[in-house]
Amino acid sequence: LEGTLMFSCNDALMQIGAKEGYSSFLKYQQIFNIGLKTNIDLPGETNNASTVFTEDTIGPTELATSSFGQGYNMTMIQVASAFCSVINDGYYYKPHVVKKILDANGGTVENINPVLIRQTVSAKTSALIRQYLYHTMYGEADSNGNNPTGKKARVAGYAMGGKTGTAEKVPRSARKYLVSFIGFAPADNPQVIALITIDEPEGIYYGGTIAAPVIADLFRNILPILG
Repeated sequence: LEGTLMFSCNDALMQIGAKEGYSSFLKYQQIFNIGLKTNIDLPGETNNASTVFTEDTIGPTELATSSFGQGYNMTMIQVASAFCSVINDGYYYKPHVVKKILDANGGTVENINPVLIRQTVSAKTSALIRQYLYHTMYGEADSNGNNPTGKKARVAGYAMGGKTGTAEKVPRSARKYLVSFIGFAPADNPQVIALITIDEPEGIYYGGTIAAPVIADLFRNILPILG
């Protein structure tokens, strides 16, 4: 499983999806709020539930492509919220922008406290995933000399974790892609994440090649501010 994430192996993910079966896969889709509004405190959040497969619309092909992140749509805040729960001991919080509301004199009218929605995975599973995603950036090359896909998101002096994304858009004949990278730091006690998506890049289209370096640039600025 660690190698599946390190080297972004779609084949292994399809096998995992097939072993889970429709019911289990769709159950976890709901647990992670995939395709559903997060109800973040911003206007205009998209409800894209119609793009996510259900018991009535999923088949072998849909299960296979969904297992590695193609065939349905998610907003970036949905991805970030679900991902945060995976690296945060399984705790899925309602995302929010506003921390507190002040009056004209600077006094606090209301503090916006974190709202825990559910636990998506166990703390033990979360710790394993953090380890796997650390190795996705810092692990050893495989027997064929392939480096882990997250290598280009590294920032010297810090321990991070992250995952690439390379999704083919329909129609496949157009050869258009949506690529991404999501990274977090520190690896053992995450305090910040960043998600970058690049729509229809020209030429090279792998998330680990063109999105990961943008994450590195972001974290070079963010991490010193956090001390």
